[in-house]
Amino acid sequence: MIWETIYGREELVRTLQEAIRLDKVAHAYLFYGPAGIGKKTIAQAFATALNCLDGQKGCGACLSCRRAAAQIHPDIHQIEPEGKTIKIDQVRRLKKYAYLKPRESRYQIFILRQADTLTTEAANSLLKVLEEPPAGSLFLLLAENLSALLPTIRSRCQEFAVGRLDKQSMAEFLRRQGRISDEQLAGIMVWAEGIPGRALELADSQARQQLYQEAVLYLKELAEGKGISSLAAKLAEAEDLTAVIDAMILVLRDLLISPAAGKNPEILAGNETILLTQLTEKWNRSACLAAIPVLLKLQTDMQNSINIRLALEKVFWDLKEVYTCANSCGNSL
Repeated sequence: MIWETIYGREELVRTLQEAIRLDKVAHAYLFYGPAGIGKKTIAQAFATALNCLDGQKGCGACLSCRRAAAQIHPDIHQIEPEGKTIKIDQVRRLKKYAYLKPRESRYQIFILRQADTLTTEAANSLLKVLEEPPAGSLFLLLAENLSALLPTIRSRCQEFAVGRLDKQSMAEFLRRQGRISDEQLAGIMVWAEGIPGRALELADSQARQQLYQEAVLYLKELAEGKGISSLAAKLAEAEDLTAVIDAMILVLRDLLISPAAGKNPEILAGNETILLTQLTEKWNRSACLAAIPVLLKLQTDMQNSINIRLALEKVFWDLKEVYTCANSCGNSL
Protein backbone atom coordinates (compact mmCIF):
# COMPACT_ATOMS: atom_id res chain seq x y z
CA MET A 1 0.00 0.00 0.00
CA ILE A 2 1.29 3.43 -0.99
CA TRP A 3 -0.04 4.94 2.26
CA GLU A 4 2.62 3.00 4.18
CA THR A 5 5.23 5.47 2.93
CA ILE A 6 3.68 8.02 5.33
CA TYR A 7 4.79 7.78 8.96
CA GLY A 8 2.96 9.09 12.01
CA ARG A 9 0.17 10.94 10.18
CA GLU A 10 -2.73 8.64 11.02
CA GLU A 11 -5.38 11.34 11.31
CA LEU A 12 -4.33 13.09 8.11
CA VAL A 13 -4.19 9.80 6.20
CA ARG A 14 -7.65 8.80 7.45
CA THR A 15 -9.07 12.16 6.36
CA LEU A 16 -7.66 11.82 2.85
CA GLN A 17 -8.73 8.19 2.54
CA GLU A 18 -12.23 9.06 3.74
CA ALA A 19 -12.52 11.84 1.15
CA ILE A 20 -11.68 9.30 -1.56
CA ARG A 21 -14.04 6.67 -0.16
CA LEU A 22 -16.98 9.08 0.07
CA ASP A 23 -16.13 10.69 -3.28
CA LYS A 24 -15.84 14.08 -1.57
CA VAL A 25 -12.43 15.05 -2.88
CA ALA A 26 -11.84 18.80 -2.99
CA HIS A 27 -10.37 20.42 -6.09
CA ALA A 28 -7.40 21.92 -4.20
CA TYR A 29 -5.36 21.00 -1.12
CA LEU A 30 -2.61 22.90 0.68
CA PHE A 31 -0.09 20.96 2.77
CA TYR A 32 2.25 23.18 4.76
CA GLY A 33 5.14 22.70 7.16
CA PRO A 34 8.93 23.06 7.36
CA ALA A 35 11.27 21.72 4.69
CA GLY A 36 11.78 17.97 4.93
CA ILE A 37 8.64 17.38 7.00
CA GLY A 38 7.07 15.03 4.42
CA LYS A 39 4.73 17.24 2.38
CA LYS A 40 5.96 15.80 -0.90
CA THR A 41 5.51 12.22 0.32
CA ILE A 42 1.93 12.94 1.43
CA ALA A 43 1.02 14.65 -1.84
CA GLN A 44 2.57 11.85 -3.88
CA ALA A 45 0.72 9.15 -1.93
CA PHE A 46 -2.58 11.03 -2.23
CA ALA A 47 -2.14 11.56 -5.97
CA THR A 48 -1.22 7.92 -6.46
CA ALA A 49 -4.25 6.70 -4.52
CA LEU A 50 -6.62 9.02 -6.40
CA ASN A 51 -5.62 7.41 -9.71
CA CYS A 52 -5.14 3.87 -8.40
CA LEU A 53 -6.86 1.25 -10.56
CA ASP A 54 -7.70 -0.89 -7.52
CA GLY A 55 -10.62 1.12 -6.19
CA GLN A 56 -8.45 4.18 -5.45
CA LYS A 57 -6.83 2.40 -2.53
CA GLY A 58 -3.25 3.19 -3.46
CA CYS A 59 -2.34 -0.46 -3.90
CA GLY A 60 1.16 0.27 -5.15
CA ALA A 61 1.01 -2.67 -7.56
CA CYS A 62 -1.27 -1.65 -10.44
CA LEU A 63 0.08 0.00 -13.58
CA SER A 64 -1.08 3.45 -12.49
CA CYS A 65 0.57 3.17 -9.05
CA ARG A 66 3.81 1.90 -10.54
CA ARG A 67 3.93 4.76 -13.03
CA ALA A 68 3.21 7.25 -10.25
CA ALA A 69 6.02 5.79 -8.13
CA ALA A 70 8.42 6.14 -11.06
CA GLN A 71 7.12 9.70 -11.65
CA ILE A 72 6.19 8.92 -15.25
CA HIS A 73 2.41 9.00 -14.83
CA PRO A 74 0.91 11.05 -17.70
CA ASP A 75 -1.82 12.49 -15.45
CA ILE A 76 0.33 13.48 -12.44
CA HIS A 77 2.32 16.65 -13.03
CA GLN A 78 5.09 18.05 -10.83
CA ILE A 79 5.65 21.82 -10.86
CA GLU A 80 8.60 23.25 -8.97
CA PRO A 81 10.49 26.54 -9.06
CA GLU A 82 12.56 27.40 -12.08
CA GLY A 83 15.38 29.09 -10.27
CA LYS A 84 13.96 30.60 -7.09
CA THR A 85 10.33 31.06 -8.14
CA ILE A 86 7.40 29.42 -9.93
CA LYS A 87 6.86 31.71 -12.90
CA ILE A 88 3.85 32.82 -14.91
CA ASP A 89 4.85 30.72 -17.94
CA GLN A 90 4.83 27.58 -15.78
CA VAL A 91 1.31 28.31 -14.58
CA ARG A 92 0.17 29.00 -18.14
CA ARG A 93 1.46 25.58 -19.18
CA LEU A 94 -0.28 24.03 -16.17
CA LYS A 95 -3.58 25.63 -17.19
CA LYS A 96 -3.35 24.27 -20.73
CA TYR A 97 -3.18 20.73 -19.36
CA ALA A 98 -5.75 21.40 -16.62
CA TYR A 99 -8.50 22.02 -19.17
CA LEU A 100 -7.81 18.74 -20.97
CA LYS A 101 -9.34 15.43 -19.96
CA PRO A 102 -7.08 12.98 -18.11
CA ARG A 103 -5.25 10.73 -20.53
CA GLU A 104 -5.53 7.47 -18.63
CA SER A 105 -6.88 8.00 -15.13
CA ARG A 106 -9.72 9.58 -13.22
CA TYR A 107 -7.92 12.82 -12.42
CA GLN A 108 -5.27 15.13 -13.74
CA ILE A 109 -3.28 16.11 -10.67
CA PHE A 110 -0.91 19.04 -10.38
CA ILE A 111 1.56 19.03 -7.47
CA LEU A 112 3.02 22.49 -6.93
CA ARG A 113 6.13 22.15 -4.80
CA GLN A 114 7.18 25.30 -2.96
CA ALA A 115 3.95 27.01 -3.93
CA ASP A 116 4.98 29.86 -1.64
CA THR A 117 7.53 30.87 -4.31
CA LEU A 118 4.85 31.73 -6.88
CA THR A 119 5.50 35.14 -8.40
CA THR A 120 2.66 37.66 -8.10
CA GLU A 121 1.71 37.16 -11.77
CA ALA A 122 1.84 33.37 -11.44
CA ALA A 123 -0.22 33.41 -8.25
CA ASN A 124 -2.94 35.55 -9.82
CA SER A 125 -3.04 33.29 -12.86
CA LEU A 126 -3.30 30.19 -10.68
CA LEU A 127 -6.07 31.84 -8.67
CA LYS A 128 -8.26 32.04 -11.77
CA VAL A 129 -8.13 28.30 -12.35
CA LEU A 130 -8.72 27.59 -8.64
CA GLU A 131 -11.80 29.83 -8.67
CA GLU A 132 -13.33 27.86 -11.53
CA PRO A 133 -11.56 24.50 -11.49
CA PRO A 134 -11.96 22.26 -14.54
CA ALA A 135 -13.72 18.96 -13.94
CA GLY A 136 -11.26 16.16 -13.45
CA SER A 137 -8.33 18.37 -12.36
CA LEU A 138 -6.92 18.53 -8.82
CA PHE A 139 -4.28 20.84 -7.37
CA LEU A 140 -1.97 19.92 -4.47
CA LEU A 141 0.02 22.89 -3.16
CA LEU A 142 3.03 22.41 -0.87
CA ALA A 143 4.39 25.35 1.11
CA GLU A 144 6.65 26.31 3.99
CA ASN A 145 5.81 30.00 4.43
CA LEU A 146 2.06 30.58 4.39
CA SER A 147 2.47 34.35 4.54
CA ALA A 148 3.96 34.23 1.04
CA LEU A 149 0.74 32.78 -0.40
CA LEU A 150 -2.18 34.94 -1.49
CA PRO A 151 -5.03 34.69 1.06
CA THR A 152 -7.40 34.18 -1.86
CA ILE A 153 -5.43 31.10 -2.95
CA ARG A 154 -5.47 29.70 0.56
CA SER A 155 -9.21 30.27 0.84
CA ARG A 156 -9.80 27.98 -2.14
CA CYS A 157 -7.78 25.10 -0.70
CA GLN A 158 -8.35 22.62 2.08
CA GLU A 159 -5.42 23.31 4.41
CA PHE A 160 -3.47 20.67 6.32
CA ALA A 161 -0.59 21.47 8.66
CA VAL A 162 2.06 18.76 8.52
CA GLY A 163 3.57 18.58 11.99
CA ARG A 164 6.74 17.00 13.29
CA LEU A 165 6.89 13.25 13.87
CA ASP A 166 6.72 11.82 17.37
CA LYS A 167 9.75 9.85 18.58
CA GLN A 168 8.26 6.44 17.86
CA SER A 169 7.32 7.32 14.27
CA MET A 170 10.69 8.94 13.66
CA ALA A 171 12.55 5.89 14.99
CA GLU A 172 10.46 3.62 12.76
CA PHE A 173 11.14 5.86 9.77
CA LEU A 174 14.90 5.84 10.36
CA ARG A 175 15.08 2.09 10.89
CA ARG A 176 13.19 1.50 7.64
CA GLN A 177 15.87 3.41 5.74
CA GLY A 178 18.24 0.51 6.37
CA ARG A 179 21.42 2.59 6.36
CA ILE A 180 21.37 3.99 9.89
CA SER A 181 22.75 1.92 12.76
CA ASP A 182 21.19 1.77 16.21
CA GLU A 183 24.27 3.62 17.51
CA GLN A 184 23.56 6.53 15.17
CA LEU A 185 19.81 6.55 15.80
CA ALA A 186 19.67 8.41 19.11
CA GLY A 187 21.97 11.22 18.02
CA ILE A 188 20.20 11.73 14.72
CA MET A 189 16.78 11.84 16.40
CA VAL A 190 17.96 14.64 18.70
CA TRP A 191 19.06 16.66 15.70
CA ALA A 192 16.14 15.79 13.43
CA GLU A 193 13.56 17.34 15.79
CA GLY A 194 10.78 15.30 14.20
CA ILE A 195 11.62 16.24 10.59
CA PRO A 196 12.27 13.10 8.46
CA GLY A 197 14.08 14.87 5.62
CA ARG A 198 16.47 16.53 8.04
CA ALA A 199 17.17 13.18 9.70
CA LEU A 200 18.47 11.84 6.40
CA GLU A 201 20.47 14.99 5.67
CA LEU A 202 22.12 14.94 9.10
CA ALA A 203 22.88 11.23 9.15
CA ASP A 204 26.38 12.43 8.27
CA SER A 205 28.06 13.61 11.50
CA GLN A 206 30.02 16.22 9.54
CA ALA A 207 26.76 17.87 8.45
CA ARG A 208 25.58 17.98 12.06
CA GLN A 209 28.88 19.51 13.16
CA GLN A 210 28.68 22.22 10.50
CA LEU A 211 25.14 23.18 11.50
CA TYR A 212 26.14 23.22 15.17
CA GLN A 213 29.04 25.56 14.46
CA GLU A 214 26.74 27.86 12.51
CA ALA A 215 24.29 28.03 15.42
CA VAL A 216 27.10 28.83 17.86
CA LEU A 217 28.25 31.66 15.62
CA TYR A 218 24.76 33.20 15.52
CA LEU A 219 24.44 33.02 19.32
CA LYS A 220 27.81 34.73 19.71
CA GLU A 221 26.75 37.50 17.36
CA LEU A 222 23.49 37.99 19.24
CA ALA A 223 25.34 38.22 22.54
CA GLU A 224 27.64 40.83 21.08
CA GLY A 225 24.70 42.72 19.59
CA LYS A 226 26.33 42.92 16.17
CA GLY A 227 24.16 43.65 13.13
CA ILE A 228 20.92 42.16 14.40
CA SER A 229 18.90 43.57 11.49
CA SER A 230 21.36 42.28 8.89
CA LEU A 231 21.51 38.91 10.64
CA ALA A 232 17.70 38.63 10.50
CA ALA A 233 17.71 39.55 6.81
CA LYS A 234 20.39 36.94 6.08
CA LEU A 235 18.60 34.14 7.92
CA ALA A 236 15.24 35.01 6.35
CA GLU A 237 16.71 33.96 3.00
CA ALA A 238 18.25 30.73 4.31
CA GLU A 239 16.87 27.50 2.86
CA ASP A 240 17.56 25.70 6.14
CA LEU A 241 16.13 28.35 8.48
CA THR A 242 14.11 25.86 10.52
CA ALA A 243 17.19 23.68 10.97
CA VAL A 244 19.26 26.67 12.12
CA ILE A 245 16.67 27.69 14.72
CA ASP A 246 16.50 24.11 15.99
CA ALA A 247 20.29 23.98 16.17
CA MET A 248 20.37 27.19 18.22
CA ILE A 249 17.96 25.56 20.70
CA LEU A 250 20.19 22.47 20.88
CA VAL A 251 23.26 24.61 21.57
CA LEU A 252 21.45 26.38 24.41
CA ARG A 253 20.35 22.99 25.73
CA ASP A 254 23.95 21.77 25.65
CA LEU A 255 25.03 24.84 27.59
CA LEU A 256 22.51 24.00 30.29
CA ILE A 257 23.45 20.34 30.67
CA SER A 258 27.18 20.48 29.90
CA PRO A 259 28.19 20.97 33.58
CA ALA A 260 26.44 17.68 34.38
CA ALA A 261 27.77 15.82 31.32
CA GLY A 262 31.08 15.02 32.97
CA LYS A 263 32.37 11.76 31.57
CA ASN A 264 29.26 11.28 29.45
CA PRO A 265 29.71 13.80 26.64
CA GLU A 266 27.50 11.67 24.39
CA ILE A 267 24.42 13.25 25.98
CA LEU A 268 25.37 16.52 24.27
CA ALA A 269 23.99 17.22 20.81
CA GLY A 270 27.36 18.54 19.65
CA ASN A 271 30.95 17.49 20.14
CA GLU A 272 32.21 21.06 20.29
CA THR A 273 33.44 21.56 23.86
CA ILE A 274 35.74 24.42 22.87
CA LEU A 275 32.90 26.29 21.19
CA LEU A 276 30.64 25.66 24.18
CA THR A 277 33.31 27.03 26.50
CA GLN A 278 33.38 30.23 24.47
CA LEU A 279 29.61 30.56 24.72
CA THR A 280 29.54 29.76 28.45
CA GLU A 281 31.29 33.05 29.04
CA LYS A 282 28.47 34.83 27.18
CA TRP A 283 25.28 32.83 27.78
CA ASN A 284 24.68 32.09 31.46
CA ARG A 285 22.02 29.73 32.78
CA SER A 286 19.35 32.41 33.17
CA ALA A 287 19.91 33.64 29.62
CA CYS A 288 19.64 30.11 28.19
CA LEU A 289 16.46 29.34 30.14
CA ALA A 290 14.86 32.59 28.97
CA ALA A 291 16.02 32.30 25.35
CA ILE A 292 14.78 28.77 24.64
CA PRO A 293 11.03 29.63 24.98
CA VAL A 294 11.54 32.62 22.67
CA LEU A 295 12.97 30.36 19.97
CA LEU A 296 10.33 27.68 20.55
CA LYS A 297 7.60 30.28 20.03
CA LEU A 298 9.31 31.35 16.81
CA GLN A 299 9.15 27.74 15.60
CA THR A 300 5.39 27.75 16.16
CA ASP A 301 4.88 31.17 14.61
CA MET A 302 6.77 30.11 11.48
CA GLN A 303 3.97 27.65 10.73
CA ASN A 304 1.50 30.53 10.45
CA SER A 305 1.09 33.55 8.23
CA ILE A 306 3.91 35.82 9.39
CA ASN A 307 6.56 37.97 7.78
CA ILE A 308 9.64 35.82 8.43
CA ARG A 309 12.06 38.70 8.10
CA LEU A 310 10.23 40.91 10.63
CA ALA A 311 9.59 37.98 12.98
CA LEU A 312 13.28 37.09 13.04
CA GLU A 313 14.33 40.65 13.75
CA LYS A 314 11.87 40.93 16.63
CA VAL A 315 12.99 37.60 18.09
CA PHE A 316 16.67 38.55 17.82
CA TRP A 317 16.07 41.83 19.62
CA ASP A 318 14.14 39.89 22.26
CA LEU A 319 17.08 37.50 22.63
CA LYS A 320 19.47 40.41 22.92
CA GLU A 321 17.32 41.86 25.71
CA VAL A 322 17.11 38.44 27.40
CA TYR A 323 20.87 38.10 27.23
CA THR A 324 21.55 41.59 28.59
CA CYS A 325 19.05 41.24 31.43
CA ALA A 326 20.25 37.77 32.46
CA ASN A 327 23.90 38.72 32.45
CA SER A 328 23.25 41.85 34.49
CA CYS A 329 21.97 39.52 37.19
CA GLY A 330 25.22 37.63 37.18
CA ASN A 331 23.70 34.15 37.20
CA SER A 332 26.43 31.91 35.75
CA LEU A 333 26.32 28.37 34.50
